[in-house]
Amino acid sequence: MSGPCAAGTWGFWWIFPLLGALVCLAIIAVAVRFIATGRGFVCMTGHPAAGSDDTAELRRENTSLREEVRLLKAAG
Repeated sequence: MSGPCAAGTWGFWWIFPLLGALVCLAIIAVAVRFIATGRGFVCMTGHPAAGSDDTAELRRENTSLREEVRLLKAAG
C-alpha cells in the first residue's frame, strides 16, 4: 500500500486540524475579551487607561462651555 494512510501514525491526521481550530478559537476568545472589557492582556492588566486625564479635562471644559452658553442665552 502507498499513500498517507499506509503508515499507522497517519490514521490520526484529523487531530492536527482540530488542534489548530482550538488554538484559533482560544485566540478569538482572548481578543473578544480584550475588546469587550477595554483592558489589556495578562501583562497589561491593572494599568489605568491612557487617556483618563485628558477625558476628565475635556469633561470639565465641556461643562464650563455649557454653563457659558446657558448664561449667554439668559442674557440675550
